Amino acid sequence: MLLSVEEAQDIILRNIDPVNRETVRPLISAHMAVLSREANARDDVPPFTNSSMDGYAVRADDITGATEAKPTTLTVIGTARAGHPVFATLKPGQCFKIMTGAPVPDSADTVVPVEWTAPGDRPDTVKILKKARKGLYLRRKGEDMRRGQVVAPATTVITSPVMGMLATIGIDQVPIVDPPRVAILATGDELREPGQPLELGTIRNSNSYALYGAILEAGGQPILYPSAPDNAEAIQALFQQAAHECDLLVSSGGVSVGDFDFVKSVIESLGHLTMWRVNLKPGKPLAFGDVLGVPIIGLPGNPVSALITFELFVRPAIRTLLGETDWERPRMRLPLLTDFTSHEDRRQYVRCRLLSDNGQLALWPHDNQGSAVQTSWQNVDALMIVPENTGPYHAGDMLDALMLSLAHVRPRHEFSPGTNGVD
Repeated sequence: MLLSVEEAQDIILRNIDPVNRETVRPLISAHMAVLSREANARDDVPPFTNSSMDGYAVRADDITGATEAKPTTLTVIGTARAGHPVFATLKPGQCFKIMTGAPVPDSADTVVPVEWTAPGDRPDTVKILKKARKGLYLRRKGEDMRRGQVVAPATTVITSPVMGMLATIGIDQVPIVDPPRVAILATGDELREPGQPLELGTIRNSNSYALYGAILEAGGQPILYPSAPDNAEAIQALFQQAAHECDLLVSSGGVSVGDFDFVKSVIESLGHLTMWRVNLKPGKPLAFGDVLGVPIIGLPGNPVSALITFELFVRPAIRTLLGETDWERPRMRLPLLTDFTSHEDRRQYVRCRLLSDNGQLALWPHDNQGSAVQTSWQNVDALMIVPENTGPYHAGDMLDALMLSLAHVRPRHEFSPGTNGVD
């Protein structure tokens, strides 16, 4: 009996342990890495009370009666600008001109924005046209973060906002989880590298390069090995070498039932084959086990099958190696924009574009869902989940989908699908 996707994910992740290795990177090169330790604020943020507006730092009690009809005139005794605080003390009837981000002098308790003022009758005066409550337009010391506060727990992914926050609290060298080393192992007599000529019956080794990018995006350190021919001894030597050098092995091809599919038998000879085959289209012939104690995931050889099974099984494994538990992609229930009539006895993960239809996200399946049609993966935004033995579906029907990206969303009226749904 075929395993469900969830059963297969559970088996794989129960056999994956975090790498628990730490390295330190300069902040500038830590984007999308994972924090290995919590980050604590070294100072209050902001480190001093400052103005959130260009205007005048005043004592609120001095302007309680200010109106446009009867403005209050104050004497300007100095200017505070960012990086240049003033230390004089305000007396009744006085104020400071102040710029956004400048420290607010201790004797002032309010900032009046410049839009609420008018020039005074003398150069050193200003008219306040509106009263302001005490504390208006002040960014208080420590209102964002307090010294010692945990601002990013361990396993936080260092996105661009997190990079800014780490810079704010003074962290220039970041402790991160050492990216897991992930071996890319392609098999097949027919494979040729991109720069090599093609003889009759040979194809380019595209999977290794697609997986290289996918591993980087998932947070791993990809290690690309030369492809192995359809020969058990050659595959065994390749797997042994990779197992001594990597934390996770990812192979593509050779996991089906053909006479020259040796990956399963090699895994069994060097370790254990824990599972094989999943109730999934595309991607049924998926293998998982270990080689010399190192986990290995054997992906199908068809390019789209390899990428979809990577998304469902390898990406979660890499995130687990990094110590992350929240690895699941967002899932949304969305309407179809066109009919989808395919009826299968396996759960389908259908490549889709996300389009905006009157402000509502909706799914547009690519025209050709063949597992070898690489153009059907171009600009994929979501994988629509079609349960086994269901359908056909029609425009307007609601289906679950895994959200991969919102980078290519466009209004429906601007979308003109061509061959394979690529516009």
